[in-house]
Amino acid sequence: MINRKHHIERVDSLENSPRMLLEKAKNEMWTASIQIGDLSPFFLHSRYDPASEAVRFATSQLSNIEKDVVEQIVIYGVGCGHHIAAILEQTLDLQVSIEVWETNVSGFLEVERSGALNPIINNSRLMLVVSTDLHVFADRVKMWQEGRVHVIVHEPSLRAVPQQLESLKGVLQNYQMQQNSAIAHRELMQDNFKRNTLHFSPSLSTFEVIDSVPAVLISAGPSLAKTLDLLPSAAEHCLLGAVGTVVPLLHSKGIRPDFVVMTDPHPRMLEQLVDWEMEDIPLFFLSTVYWEVVEKYRGPKFILFQNGDDAAEKLALLRKEPLVQTGGSVATTLFSLARLLGLHSICLVGQDLAYTNNHSHVEGTHLHHQWEMQAKGKEVIAFDGYNKVVSPRNLLLYKKWFEEQARGSLETFYNATEGGAYIEGFKHITFLDYLKIVEGYVVKQARESFHRKATSAARTDSEA
Repeated sequence: MINRKHHIERVDSLENSPRMLLEKAKNEMWTASIQIGDLSPFFLHSRYDPASEAVRFATSQLSNIEKDVVEQIVIYGVGCGHHIAAILEQTLDLQVSIEVWETNVSGFLEVERSGALNPIINNSRLMLVVSTDLHVFADRVKMWQEGRVHVIVHEPSLRAVPQQLESLKGVLQNYQMQQNSAIAHRELMQDNFKRNTLHFSPSLSTFEVIDSVPAVLISAGPSLAKTLDLLPSAAEHCLLGAVGTVVPLLHSKGIRPDFVVMTDPHPRMLEQLVDWEMEDIPLFFLSTVYWEVVEKYRGPKFILFQNGDDAAEKLALLRKEPLVQTGGSVATTLFSLARLLGLHSICLVGQDLAYTNNHSHVEGTHLHHQWEMQAKGKEVIAFDGYNKVVSPRNLLLYKKWFEEQARGSLETFYNATEGGAYIEGFKHITFLDYLKIVEGYVVKQARESFHRKATSAARTDSEA
């Protein structure tokens, strides 16, 4: 009798789902190949020894899990169940529940009929979710916010996701990328947090809401070259916020941002202090930024507590400070900061979110790189709404984050990058047209008030 807690659709409601062909491997265990249209078939498991392959897969996927207090494991891809059996075996000591998702319903039913899943189907820790309904998976993703979930993607199974459910594939890939990044940086970020919070640093409660003041947020994308010369004019009507990467370039052009954001936990962040380090420009830094940046910076410094980091959330609660949605990058953190400060008519420049003309960053920054061959990534709609640009997976993740912010707000956000990827929900205009919109604003008083509060808070901090 099948475990009643499984959620299994018994009818495949999608047309032209990838075909699964079961066959026996050399060691007589089940394996399967997938046929998608006229493409060459590929195998979900080894054709020789699926069990040994599954053990290696489980070991690699679980190598960092014991360092976390994991409450649940979510696996995408049922296949013939070999990798699930291996993960169940290797997590016996953890006794965590394991949820396995599958969208190829017809393929799952074929495997089920073969009996390949009999060794695991009634395991009390296992729940199968087999469906073609995106809402089923969306509801389960929402539940991830309630606990610590470790996501494992069985890549061959992910290749067999029906085309109609491509959006789910993107969600899983993005989540796993963020998860792997967090695991890789965990110890470094923990050390940075301890050092950065050893002494008190002021935070956002220092500032009152800056109401009705436009802001231009400057990132280091390749297309910044198109708008760089207009930034001094923009400063007459807007506050300027910038990511750390671009500040040395701005300094070389005589452009002074009103505030700077830095987020990276790695020592290479020190490169962003070279050739500019002003004593009167406020620096907003994530609590987990590389600690020497905070120690060496001589200007006003303000700590940001990020949502999703347990230690940061606890300290923010203790200090009654707001949490910042980081979105995964320094540019998305800058955007969140601008909104928390109350700035409006927010306009992005240098926010390509793509390898525009095969450039990684704007020329003149230390991270600039140009590829001789076509840069790798996914083609997406360009800024002009017609052409295409290439965007790698991490930049697509940030693009999606910006789009979610736009969908969740009634405010109009502007993208005047004049290049790169099209950001759904943003109004795409030239920077000159944006400046016409804000030309009636005079920000001198707001700027003076902002910097006065920053300087005063920094002085109080140094005297403490």
